[in-house]
Amino acid sequence: MKNVGLVIFSFLWLVAVLNCGNSVQPTSDMKTNTVMIAKESFIDFSEVRRLNKDIDLKEFMILATFDQTLDLYGKLEDGKFSRSEPIPTLFDNEFFIVLKPLLKKLKYGDINVVRIEEKNSVLNVYYKEIKNDEYLSNKQKNPILILRLKGNIPSNVKLIPLNI
Repeated sequence: MKNVGLVIFSFLWLVAVLNCGNSVQPTSDMKTNTVMIAKESFIDFSEVRRLNKDIDLKEFMILATFDQTLDLYGKLEDGKFSRSEPIPTLFDNEFFIVLKPLLKKLKYGDINVVRIEEKNSVLNVYYKEIKNDEYLSNKQKNPILILRLKGNIPSNVKLIPLNI
């Protein structure tokens, strides 16, 4: 009796497998549509340093060499402290982006980068202005964010605020 059940089960399994192989194949009469999906080129990044300092910097800077990084950290150095922040080094295929956007929504706020994407060698940096109680209590309004990115150095950077 067990053998009969096993034979029936095997036969039904074989029929099911053969039927799956006979699924509908497109013929010359059938139209096939190809869907092209645009490739989003999102860039991974990591935060190197976050601070608030009133110094003369552009809205963004790209640092591709150690000398450029050394120059920036010289400007960021605070004479009130005997020790300064360690200067990060770049590895192969890496660069830094320094962001110092003008805040439009919060006078004493900070920024949070949501995502970075590349389009035609231009980095679009999407960010939000966020509350920062320390900056508010100290009346600091010059947030600076240094990010490490991998890849080719872009031709330009575009800062795009999301909550304005």
